Amino acid sequence: MKSFPARTLWVLLTSAALALGTAACGTEIPGHAVRVQPDTSGLDVGNYEVKPRTVGNAKNQRQARAREAQRLADFVALPYEADPAYVEDAWFVRTHIVLNRKTLGNLVINDTFDDVAKDLVAGWVNAWSTGGAEDAPRRTMNIAVLMFPDANTANSVGPMLENDDFTYNRDNEPVSITKHPNTKAHWRPGVSSIGSWTVVDRYVIFIKVVDDTSAPDLPALITHVERMLDVQIPLLGEFRPTPGADLARIPLDPPGMVGRTLPSSLESPVRPEPDGYYTGRGAVSLFLTGGADTLSLLKKNEVDLVSFGDAVVFRSRTVRGAEALWQEWRSSTRREPDQTIVASPAGLTDRVDCFAQHTGSDPNKYLIDNLCMMHIDRYVVQARGKQLPDLHQKISAQYTLLTSR
Repeated sequence: MKSFPARTLWVLLTSAALALGTAACGTEIPGHAVRVQPDTSGLDVGNYEVKPRTVGNAKNQRQARAREAQRLADFVALPYEADPAYVEDAWFVRTHIVLNRKTLGNLVINDTFDDVAKDLVAGWVNAWSTGGAEDAPRRTMNIAVLMFPDANTANSVGPMLENDDFTYNRDNEPVSITKHPNTKAHWRPGVSSIGSWTVVDRYVIFIKVVDDTSAPDLPALITHVERMLDVQIPLLGEFRPTPGADLARIPLDPPGMVGRTLPSSLESPVRPEPDGYYTGRGAVSLFLTGGADTLSLLKKNEVDLVSFGDAVVFRSRTVRGAEALWQEWRSSTRREPDQTIVASPAGLTDRVDCFAQHTGSDPNKYLIDNLCMMHIDRYVVQARGKQLPDLHQKISAQYTLLTSR
């Protein structure tokens, strides 16, 4: 991804009113700051946090389940991994964490979900579409992975969820997904969509495809489901769930990076998910909508951890990887017509690029947001703010957090 169009910026760091590490030679070791201790006394950090904090363990069941969902997120496939035609995040700013039916919204119409899936531990949902103009027809792939305590529970719950989904409309007809025999699916003839539920060990994979780009074509819809399952099922073999006995006190920040990331405001959180860190796909779900190159871009630049708070911190295994990512994203060399370079914070001008994202020709009248990108050692940072002086304080505070001992 070489630029941040307006919608991407909004998804990337939207202010919603909503309720990766082995140390490289010569760089840091886990839990420590970057290798150079700079003088930050002259930086204007306002009232922002500048001392690293210890995040600790989950304080309650909901927090523990949410953290497990964040861990699971890195093993939930992004639709474009199955089909590069999916180019636009269709979930937008809704939470991806599934703890009950509420997150799934109108994907699951039946009202029995919470009763049937009462033993749900955690889940994560992604949705991408083929994109295009605002009113253009598109195909959307929705995929949710739901994790249960054990395989027996999942094997019982999956078919019941499908049955309740199937019987909700009497025009639905069963569909056979022969490539994946543990799948139950249905569609409504004359409607270009399909819903499927697949049991894999302790997981239930829910897929819903809605295709407004063509007339109802059942074989084509089945193919879309099969391709998605072909990608998703192997990923679940790589995930290591937290043992049930340990879940209640799951560590929220073992690498220590969330404690070095500016915390989100409790009154106006940056995103609906709680602050936390991801190692790949989960991060892409939250901040990038650039297309099928986003996950590969992080991998290419050796990003092994992304921490989310009031700023987003990308950690590369190497200084070289962080430098390459910074060069890829810095606005001064890849500015778009709807971006205007603005001042960087005093004292940090050599490794910070800031720009205003706007619509139309007048950035003051049509300002969407200001965004600063910063490079420090193995880190690349992104932070946003409507008011530029406040953003300068924020990025200066984040610099201090990452460089303090």
